[in-house]
Amino acid sequence: MEAETSRSAPPLDDPGVLRRFDRGAMLERIATLPAQLRDGWALSRGLTLPAPYREATAVLVLGMGGSAIGADLVRGVFADRLPVPLVVSRDHVAPAFAGPATLVVASSYSGATEETIAATEAALVRGCPTAVIATGGPLAEAAAAGGLPLLRFPAGGQPRAAIGWSAILLAGLLERAGQLDLSGSEVEEAAAAAAARVASDGPEVATERNPAKQLAWSLLDRVAVVVGADHLAPVARRWKTQLNENGKSWAAWDELPEATHNTIVGFAQPEMGREHLFAVFLASAGDHPRTALRREVMAEQLGEAQTAHARIEVRGTSRLAQAFDAIALGDLVSVYLAALYGIDPTPVEAIDRCKARLVAT
Repeated sequence: MEAETSRSAPPLDDPGVLRRFDRGAMLERIATLPAQLRDGWALSRGLTLPAPYREATAVLVLGMGGSAIGADLVRGVFADRLPVPLVVSRDHVAPAFAGPATLVVASSYSGATEETIAATEAALVRGCPTAVIATGGPLAEAAAAGGLPLLRFPAGGQPRAAIGWSAILLAGLLERAGQLDLSGSEVEEAAAAAAARVASDGPEVATERNPAKQLAWSLLDRVAVVVGADHLAPVARRWKTQLNENGKSWAAWDELPEATHNTIVGFAQPEMGREHLFAVFLASAGDHPRTALRREVMAEQLGEAQTAHARIEVRGTSRLAQAFDAIALGDLVSVYLAALYGIDPTPVEAIDRCKARLVAT
């Protein structure tokens, strides 16, 4: 992939430029992803769950933002081995099916997420066996006071920069509940994959040898549409939200094979989209052959519509390793894009304004 430069922008290979814009040290947080996976798995090893938690016939994860995406990742990566349905709810209300046979996991980085607290209270009223994943806040306090299983991890940085914690703590909890066959060696492979990506695409690696920096240039002044299949579909969603929050830019995500049943029909209009869209395909060697063919067809039709696109081959043997390789790459791209726009990737002022308005209403 060759870097595209649609306008004059700060050079990404100047460490001073990156430090000047990355005042919140988001790049340093991304580099902690391997440690989050390793430490989160170790923390979950000390968890003991009572019988109702191990006898559940469904799993419901309550969360928003990065916490919910962590659950999406677990559901997508381990879809081929989870013996019961895993539902992710992003709402104030727990779904009607949740009852005494439903293992509920309230996942909130701050432990103070409005929607998660409300849904957790409803789950407890219904007698759901409930566990909490948080750094603190009212949820952690309620878990401690009520004797609920609690996986409390250290705070630091923005919630979206704790994706390793939120995903692997949930996976570890499910393993402790007997709902997931997962080993430490698989977690270690994922941590190693994330570390390798941070090393190969990190800020010290020149653009000419750095796919993440090259892709950031390609996305400059464009709306990214990230496409993934199977276990990479939730990763595509993660890319979208990181481009929103870190890159402060519009982005969308889509899923194969579904996209070839609708999205491809819309490539022609509006014509201005041809200049302002950029599709990113996340590809895995483990993709279903028919899905891989559909991706090729979709890329061909994008080419016919004169819309720019790129294919990213994720690294790693296991689905978990591939997911976290791609997550590390997407996180780096989003920070480099922020630097090209000349902004600090860490603050999320629009979200802060939204929360302030809700508090005042």
